[in-house]
Amino acid sequence: MKTEYFRDYFYISAIILGIGYSFNANAADVVRHVPAVEMAPVPILSPSPVKTWEGGYVGISGGKTFKGRNPGDGLTRLDGYFGGIFAGTNFQNGNVVYGVEGDLGYDRLKGSQGAYSFKGGVDGSARARLGYALTDSVLLYGTAGGAAQRLSVAEASKSDTNTMLGWTAGVGVDAKLTDSVFGRVEYRYTDFGSKTFSTGSGNSEFGARGGKIKVGLGIQF
Repeated sequence: MKTEYFRDYFYISAIILGIGYSFNANAADVVRHVPAVEMAPVPILSPSPVKTWEGGYVGISGGKTFKGRNPGDGLTRLDGYFGGIFAGTNFQNGNVVYGVEGDLGYDRLKGSQGAYSFKGGVDGSARARLGYALTDSVLLYGTAGGAAQRLSVAEASKSDTNTMLGWTAGVGVDAKLTDSVFGRVEYRYTDFGSKTFSTGSGNSEFGARGGKIKVGLGIQF
């Protein structure tokens, strides 16, 4: 009886071991024959587009005007405040920004020299601009071109008004406040030359030149 028990136990154990060996071998075969899974390449994210200064823009500006030359050479000192509009267009190549700009405004200039009194009026300019984008939001530029201004001279209850023509040059910085709105600070020097004015005592030559400190707000489109 014991012999049959051990014999049955031996047969059952051998069958179990055989099944286990066969399962392990097949499992190993499956692992060996599964092809390696190729990992898809990780996409490289491109950086966000850099903001550009290229395109047209319009804006408003205002500030303080300082004009003058020694009275001895026919020009007098004027100062006052001004306000106006500006518009232009930019082109951009890398960090280099270039374009054209015009402005039109009104100068509340006043001054006097002896019996003469002086008053400014409408003025404007047409200029070229050349700048360098320090960052995508800050543009440093220089500008130069032609300028014009209306100037009135009065003496002995008689006045005369002329359009003064000259040149202007300056430097400034534009800084973006949003993607399309920018602020501006600019200094410009302008020489309007001189003109002959006919007043109460006859003809006299007068003119004006000096600087402007301008702040502005523009919209790019």
